Amino acid sequence: MEQVPRWRGNLTVEKSGFTGRESEVRELLKLLEKTPPVTLTGPTGRAEPGIEPARGYFGGAGVTTAGEPLALVTVAMAATWCGEFARAVSLIQEMRRLRDDRDDRGEHRARACGDYVLSIAQLGLGRMAEATAAARRSLDVTWRLRDATGVALAVDQLAVIAAAQGDGYRAAHLQGAGARLRAMFGLRGFGSESMSGPRTVAERTARQLLGDDTYDTAFAEGHRDEPDSAVAYALG
Repeated sequence: MEQVPRWRGNLTVEKSGFTGRESEVRELLKLLEKTPPVTLTGPTGRAEPGIEPARGYFGGAGVTTAGEPLALVTVAMAATWCGEFARAVSLIQEMRRLRDDRDDRGEHRARACGDYVLSIAQLGLGRMAEATAAARRSLDVTWRLRDATGVALAVDQLAVIAAAQGDGYRAAHLQGAGARLRAMFGLRGFGSESMSGPRTVAERTARQLLGDDTYDTAFAEGHRDEPDSAVAYALG
């Protein structure tokens, strides 16, 4: 099986089918292909065989928890990093069917995490509208749960999607808002190479779309947003 770069929301012209007319968007696709891949701790291929035993344990316990949905989300995340976007979408759909009748905090958190992973996979397939909708669902829930990490991840993902769509201003504004949120929440780990790579590519693309001065202005506007305003902008 042909391997594709493992990246959050990887988009290649050949794989995604998304061939926007804007030269800047085509450049984004080229840049994403060159971006160092995000990696997991340990071989990702080991995650798939482990899912059925894990589900068996949850089922045998006779107790309904968020553990089984989160196990599916974990395998879906590994699938996105292997470039298996359709597989990731299938796993998240299965997770949602499994717990759509539940309405507790743990289930909301599991679905929000699943929607974030679904957004990555849909972006990888070039489905911009679906990727945006999934990221916004994740942001809406994580904000209401005051899940700092989930909020920051969703805002970052929406910025990357905006850059891929050729909306440099929105990408820059969201990146400014995301930077402030990460600083406020104390999320130092978000500066690691695996987490900052997609942001770097999105910034580079937004700068190409806008020019440095306009990008910096839009970023500063987003950085001034209070958290409520930042989330409202991202959801709008």
